[in-house]
This record gives sequence, structure tokens and C-alpha cells, in this order.
Amino acid sequence: LFAADTPAEIIAAFTNLTGKTPALPIWSYGLWMARAYYRTADELLDVVKEMRARQIPLDVILLDGRAWHKMETRFDFSWDPERYPDPVGFIRKLDAYHVRLCLWEYPYISTFNPLFNELANKGYLLKTVNGQTYIHQWLPEPYELMLPQLCPSGIIDFTNPDAYAWYRDQHKPLFDMGVAVMKTDFGEAVPENVVAYNGDSGTRLHNVYSLLYNRCVYEATQLYGKGQPLVWGRSGWTGSQRYPVQWGGDPQGDWEGLAGSIRGGLSWGMSGVPFHTHDIGGFSSLHGGKPTPEFFIRSTQVGVLSSHTRFHGQSVREPWEFGAEAEAIVRDWIDLRYRLLPYLEQCAAEASETGLPVMRAMPLAFPDEPLAWGFEEQYMLGPALLVAPVLQSGGRVRFYLPEGAWTDWWTGEVIHGPQLIDTIAPLDVLPLYGRAGESVPLGPSVRINTDELPVPTPVVEVRAF
Repeated sequence: LFAADTPAEIIAAFTNLTGKTPALPIWSYGLWMARAYYRTADELLDVVKEMRARQIPLDVILLDGRAWHKMETRFDFSWDPERYPDPVGFIRKLDAYHVRLCLWEYPYISTFNPLFNELANKGYLLKTVNGQTYIHQWLPEPYELMLPQLCPSGIIDFTNPDAYAWYRDQHKPLFDMGVAVMKTDFGEAVPENVVAYNGDSGTRLHNVYSLLYNRCVYEATQLYGKGQPLVWGRSGWTGSQRYPVQWGGDPQGDWEGLAGSIRGGLSWGMSGVPFHTHDIGGFSSLHGGKPTPEFFIRSTQVGVLSSHTRFHGQSVREPWEFGAEAEAIVRDWIDLRYRLLPYLEQCAAEASETGLPVMRAMPLAFPDEPLAWGFEEQYMLGPALLVAPVLQSGGRVRFYLPEGAWTDWWTGEVIHGPQLIDTIAPLDVLPLYGRAGESVPLGPSVRINTDELPVPTPVVEVRAF
């Protein structure tokens, strides 16, 4: 039980006990591009080439689940030889465009993989209470083979030191060939009725399993990767701030999905974890098509004003796929994203010292203003910027300005709170206000990605409020 006078002090006490977040590489704050999924190397490379041709900056691109390995036998760290006969050559092509590669993984091994029996015999997989290797059924019988990407699987037992070391070291060949970061997907499927190597029941292991999984991959990146380590993780628990970054899983691609992503991210921040982002455009939609241009733009604006920024979903997410107007607006917002890098680095440094998240819910940022607490989708981006997302078609947005003077980012107009604002935001504008007494350092515009920036990141302008 933690007690303090303010939420910020509670988070500080909590992270003093459970750990602070480490520093992240500057490129992690740049643009990540993904799709579920790029089916071939050429399809992915065409996207990279088009991003460069259109001068849209890009730092990281993802090969998601099903994209780089055989679905029926996943996951054993091996490339699909039919689609990627020369993974080293493929990564060299990405290097020529100064794009880093993120690869998907999860801690399960298909029963159809020859490696399954080897790992089971070594005791590297979770077991049933009767001592047999536990086999996880993603779908109930007789549908368990309906989805080849979710075949019956064993679950890696990270409480076994040998299994932990084996799984960690399997990453070395990937990092040696130039992979930059791993997307640590899943990790939540530990049932109650299993027993781990250390004697833990599934009930006790369920929550901490995701922490052990992400720690293992983070440590692999420390040992075998280049530069400051990170993961792109989905699941987490107490202490996950030690192994950043996390994103919110697969949200629905509609307005409530975006609102839910924001609420989830702000809750995650109040749980002591400073970094969070969502799938720009949403992961999936009920109608199965791509998002509308309006929704795509509004989702982009929130993604730009988050700790990290990634486009991802089951359909296309490249800006030019949504028309000339959307592409132009999104390009401007991506430019703002890169210009905000010095400010985001300051927010991250504060997170490492105090535990405060980059995206701050209103009760956390304004504990003495109860009227602010009910506005669950607006937030502070660091100490200086108030963000009011647009969460409905047509641009209508209602938000609360707390006490004090606030400067409209776009017009420079100074408005005094407290007050409720009800307005219609133009498509290219998301309400954004600077807090009196604070400032935002801005860097230069970026044409390719963060590789063109010197160290430390230069500041070319300071917005003081």
C-alpha cells in the first residue's frame, strides 16, 4: 500500500520499489510503420521506397506475425525460406534506406514443429499438474487446426533457468544479421492448471509470466543487439517499466476503439509505466476495410502526440492510401512528431527519474482540480502540453482547460481556465495548448529519419508559454 499527498508521489514511491525505466534510443521516438501483414520482402521494400520517394520520414518497419516464418510451426526463430531465402541480403537492402527492422515473436512452440519434442523432453515447457507437457489449445475442438497461425502449442517455461537462457540466446543470430528490435506479442495465455519448473502454479505465474518473457527478450537485446535496448511489448505487469516499450494490443478501428486506447494508455501511465502507444488507424474494423480518411487522420494526431508513434492494422496504413488531402495532413503531423523529439527526450528523462508517464491523465496532472478528473480522454503530454483528441466524425470536441493561462499551439491565443470548451476542430487541427510557465524545445524537420540528427538532438526553436 502506497500513501502520499499526490498521485505523482505515489508513482515515485512505487517505481522506487519496482524500478525506473531505462533510457531509450532516439530512433524509437521516430515513426514506426507496420501492416498485418507484408506478405513478401518485395511488398515491404516497396513501402519503404515509397516512403522515401514521398519524403515521409521512417525509422522502423515491422514484419508482423505470419510475415517472416512458417505459420504452422511457429515459433522457432527461423525465417520462411520460401519468402526469405536470403534474410541477410534483405536486411542489407533495408539498411541502404536507413530503416530498422522489427520482428514479431511469441513464447509458444507449435506441436507440429520438430523442436517441440526436444523442448518438452528437456523440461523447457510448462507442464500439467500430472507432469505432462501442457498443450495450449487456442481454439476448442474440433476447430483447433482451423487457424494455422494458432496451432496447438507448448508454452516456454521462463522459470527454468536453462529454458530462459535458451530462449534468450535464440535471438543472437537475428541481431547478428541486423535485426534492431523484437515485437514481443502475446504472453497472457498461462492457465491456472499448469505447474512451472520452480513449482509455481499457473494461478501464481499468470501475471508475472509476461514480465519474465519481456525481460528475457530485453536482456537478449542488451547482450546481442546494438545500442540501447528495448522491446515492443503487448503484455506486462508490475515492473514492466524496466523493459519498455508497451503498446495497447489490437484495438478496433473506430472512434470508440481510439477512445479506449487512450483511456488504456493513461491507466497504464498511472500504473507506473511511462511509455505507451496505440495502432494508428486501429488494428481491425467490423466491416473489414481500411479506416476512413477522417478517422485515419484523427488517429494519427493522437499517435503523434503519444510517447511513441506506430501505424499498424489489418489493412493498409501508408498515408498515401487515404487520398491526397489525408497524405498532406498526415505528413505535416509526422513533421511535427520529429520536431518534438527534444521535448519527448526531456519527458523520457523525467520518467527515468520520477516514474511520471509521458502521457498523463488529468487526475495525475491536476490532482487539486476535481472538475478535470472526469475528462478521461484528454491528457497532458509531459508537463507542458494539453492534448484534446477528436473522437467523433465532424470534428466536434469538448474539453476542459484547468486553472491558469493556456496558449493555443496553432494560433498563439491565450485562454484562461478553468473553463469548458466546446468547438469543432478543422480536420488538420487537434486542440493543443501550452501551459503557462512551461516551454517546449523543438528540433529541426527531418527528411529521412533520426539518423540524420546529430547527438545530442539539436534544438532550433523553443516555444515558451
